[in-house]
Amino acid sequence: MRGLYVHIPFCVKKCSYCDFYSLPGRLDSLGPYVQAVMKESHKYAKMSFDTLYLGGGTPSLLGAKNLKLLIDGLGVESSSPLAGGDSCEGVRMNKFHSHPDLSHQGRGKLQNNFTEATIEMNPESTTPEFLETVKETGFNRVSIGVQSLSDDELRSVGRIHTAAQAISAVKRAQKAGFHAVSTDLIIGLPGQTWKILNKTLETLVGLGIHHLSVYCLSLEDGTPLAKNPPDNLPSDDTQVELYDKTRTFLIGRGFIHYEISNFALKGYECKHNLNYWHGGEYLGLGPSAASHLDGKRFRNNADLNTYLQNPIGQIEYIEELNAQNKAAEEAMLRLRLLEEGLDTHELTTKYGVENVQDVISRLDGMVCEGLLTCENSRYRLSPSRIMTSNPIFARVLLK
Repeated sequence: MRGLYVHIPFCVKKCSYCDFYSLPGRLDSLGPYVQAVMKESHKYAKMSFDTLYLGGGTPSLLGAKNLKLLIDGLGVESSSPLAGGDSCEGVRMNKFHSHPDLSHQGRGKLQNNFTEATIEMNPESTTPEFLETVKETGFNRVSIGVQSLSDDELRSVGRIHTAAQAISAVKRAQKAGFHAVSTDLIIGLPGQTWKILNKTLETLVGLGIHHLSVYCLSLEDGTPLAKNPPDNLPSDDTQVELYDKTRTFLIGRGFIHYEISNFALKGYECKHNLNYWHGGEYLGLGPSAASHLDGKRFRNNADLNTYLQNPIGQIEYIEELNAQNKAAEEAMLRLRLLEEGLDTHELTTKYGVENVQDVISRLDGMVCEGLLTCENSRYRLSPSRIMTSNPIFARVLLK
């Protein structure tokens, strides 16, 4: 399986906690940026992909015109062919389809049945007109950056939308025909209590959300929030308590806690992200975007200006992992999948016993310590260790 990620590094205002590569106040560069991404895609014209994900930043700032140009320029057919017709010789893909039997076989150089095509949106830019274009161009999944349904919490970290706008965005997406609607949620916002968080969860589940990505707030170096943290930030212990209550709430409503930060009703897991956690291949287009292809990892420079000038030559570094390192990394990633876990039989088949034996030895040691569980060669993270998993993952990777 292989995924395509396109980074859209634009936003109206950068949130105080955000350390992603995104730039406020550069919306005049949207048009040239689309052209640059199309040009970068030319390098990979012979590749095919199973999933597509437009992330950011705020991809919904593209607007209808630029989204159509981008999708057409990547060689992806829209439901209604654009005026002007011919797509560039970029990454060629067929129309996105939820059902494989609808595909147009034999068209273009490469055949792709996208099992999933996702675009991120912020509530304030999730307009009916844009959603209509998103639907027309074949996306079958949207991810809305709700973060909270408390206006006080939203203001405290510089979010520019309101709770009412977030609720309206979800309803608009559903009205537009999107059955797979995901929302992001942050635990540990300034002043957050379980009463407030519970109300947010009740409202989202009541709206019929099928997927939630739940992240704990962290103070990242260089962000405004880290430089000047408010006095009413929940303590680490309170954050753990809020996370545990959120987990219990969602599981009680039928959600599967399938990955450390992700909950879904059965069948609504994010396939694009599952590919990451399964150690699959992916291509990232745009500044700061990372890729994993042909056993190599590489990342583009996080610099919009140089990318606009020359999108082809922006690779910042290339790393090639040997079989032992690949096995250890995949083991670590699969342990993030709380239900599925890590099957070491599969890992051994893929990488060879000589390349996984050290990893298995480390896993067995952590089972003895109660950090992991093991049943029929399938290792899983102990539920009580979810919030303290980073040291465990570090030990899996230990050379």
